[in-house]
Amino acid sequence: MADPPTAGAPSARGRVRFYLLALLLVCVPLPFLLAIQYLAGGIPGCLPMFIGWLGLVVLYWWPIGTVLFAWRRGWLSRLIFGYLISLPLYFLVLYLIYPAFRGHFHPSSPAVWGMYFSQTPVYFLLVVALFLLTRKGKTASRVTSWLAVVLFAAGVAAPIVYAARVDKYTWPQPLSAGANIVHARLVDAASNRIIEGTNVHVEDGRIVALVDAATDTAKLPVIDAGGKYLLPGLIDVHTHLQAPIRSVLSPFDFPLLLESLFSNFAPQRRAFLDSGVTTIRDAGGPAAHIYQMRAEWQARQIFGPRLLAVGRLVTSPHGHPVSTLWDAQTSKEGAILAGDSQSLLSGLERNYAAGPPDAVKFIYGTIEIAKEKLSPTLLEQGIAWANSKKLISVVHAETTDEVREAARAGATGIEHVASMESLPDDLVSFLVEKKTFLDPTMGELETALTLRRMDVAKRKAVMEERYRFIQKLQATGARLVIGTDAPLVPYGTGLHDEFDHFLKAGFSPAEILKLDSVNNAAYLGKSDLLGQIAPGFDADLILVQDNPLQDIETLRNPVWVMLQGQILVPKRAQK
Repeated sequence: MADPPTAGAPSARGRVRFYLLALLLVCVPLPFLLAIQYLAGGIPGCLPMFIGWLGLVVLYWWPIGTVLFAWRRGWLSRLIFGYLISLPLYFLVLYLIYPAFRGHFHPSSPAVWGMYFSQTPVYFLLVVALFLLTRKGKTASRVTSWLAVVLFAAGVAAPIVYAARVDKYTWPQPLSAGANIVHARLVDAASNRIIEGTNVHVEDGRIVALVDAATDTAKLPVIDAGGKYLLPGLIDVHTHLQAPIRSVLSPFDFPLLLESLFSNFAPQRRAFLDSGVTTIRDAGGPAAHIYQMRAEWQARQIFGPRLLAVGRLVTSPHGHPVSTLWDAQTSKEGAILAGDSQSLLSGLERNYAAGPPDAVKFIYGTIEIAKEKLSPTLLEQGIAWANSKKLISVVHAETTDEVREAARAGATGIEHVASMESLPDDLVSFLVEKKTFLDPTMGELETALTLRRMDVAKRKAVMEERYRFIQKLQATGARLVIGTDAPLVPYGTGLHDEFDHFLKAGFSPAEILKLDSVNNAAYLGKSDLLGQIAPGFDADLILVQDNPLQDIETLRNPVWVMLQGQILVPKRAQK
C-alpha cells in the first residue's frame, strides 16, 4: 500500500537526525581503530584509516537513508529499491576501507563472493532500523539520540581506558641488587658436564663469582636452588617481535592483537621469558619502533628478553619482503630499498644513525615470489660496509649460489640453510674454513611446507631429508646456530620446537645446548657476556627440574628464569 503524498511523510528534521546519529553510531569504533593504527604504524597510517572509515557513513549509510526518506510509493518497493542501492555501495566501501587496514579487497572465488553477499542484508537492516527510529516518534527518536551520544563517548573513552589497564609487562619491583644461588647443579654445555658444590654470586645483574660452597661466607641474599639444574638463559638469534599474533598458523585472536599493540608486544615478550629465552635478535620490522623498544628495555622500562635488532633490513626495491609480505608503510619503515650503490650506502648510514643496529641483515632470496633480489655487487658492498663498522652481517639465502656468494662476500652468518636440499662439499669446506654461522630454521621450513598445503607424508619426507643434511653439516664442523623466525613458529615455545627438530636430526641434548649457548652468543657478538655461567657474564639464567644434558624437554618448564639478576617465576611453574 502506497504512502499518502504528504500525510506521514518523514520530516526534514528526522532526516538531519538520521545523518547525525548515523555518523555517531558508525564512528563508535573509530577512536579504537585509530589508536591501533597509530600504535602499529604511527600517524601516517591514521589519515587513510580516518577517511576510509568515514566513507562507510558518507557512501553507505547516508545515501541509503536519503533513498528511504525520499521514497513515497510503498514500503515493499522502498525496501527492495533501498537494498538494491545498498549492494554496489557496500562493495565500494569495502574496496575503500580494506587499504586502511593494510589489505586488498579482491574476492577470488564464488564462495568468497557468497560470503560477502551474505552480510549485505544485515548491514542494510541496520540502516533501516535507524531510519525507522528517526522517522517519527519523539520518544524513540530521543532515546536513540541519547544512546548514540553515550555509545560515541564510550568509543572515545575505550582506547584510553584500555591503554591504562593493559599489562605493560614491566620490570619486577623492588629490583634485587644481589643474590647467592646455592644448592644448584651448574650445567656446562660447552664441556658436557654438571658442576656441583659451587655457589653463584650475582650483583647488579652480573655474575661476579663462582665460590666453593664449603668455604662461602658471602652475606648476599640466598636463593636456594634445591638441587635443581642451573644453566644460561636460552638465545633465539632470529625473531620478528612486532607481530600481534601467537604464530602464523594460530587462529586469529583479536584480544591478543589489541593487547599486543597497546602494550608494546607484552604477550610476545612474556612468551619468550616464560619459555626461558632471555635473549633474542629481531631480524626485521619497523626499525624506529624496535630501536625504541630496545632503548626502553635497556632503561628497564619494559620487561622481556634482552633485545638486539637489525633495524632496517637491506633488500631490492621489488624484493622480499617488501613485494611479498609487507605493506607499503611497513616497507618504508623497515627496509632499505637498495637499487644502486648510492641508495644502499645512504640507507645503511641512516639506519646506523637511527640505531645503531646490532647487525645488518641482507635479503638475498625471493621465496620464489619476489620479482627481483639484491644484486651480488650490492650484497658485497653492503657486507664490506658492515665490516667497516664492525657489525655482524646476516644474509637470508635460499639457494646454493646465494650461499656461496654470501660466504665469499664475508657474511657473518647465513639464515634458512634448511631450505636447501644440500650444499656441495667444496662449499661446505669453505664455510667451515670461514667459520660462517649457519642457521637452519627447520621449524620455519616446516611451516612453509604446511602453508603450501603439502600433504603430511611428503612433508615428513622433506623434513627427514633436511635432517640428514643438517647432521652432515654438523659432522663436517660447520658452525651451526639456532633461530626460529618467530612468528613463523610460536614465540618462545618455538625455540623448544626447534630443539626437537635438532633431536630428530640426530643431535644430542648437549650438542643442542652448546649450539644455543656458545654458538648463538658468538653469532650475536656477545661471547663475553652470554652463554656461560662464569664471572663477568650477565646473570641471565634458568633453573630447571631435570638434567637438560639428558632430557632437553625439561627446558620447556623452567622453575624460574633470571634476567639480569631479577627472578621471574613463569605462570606455568606457579600452577
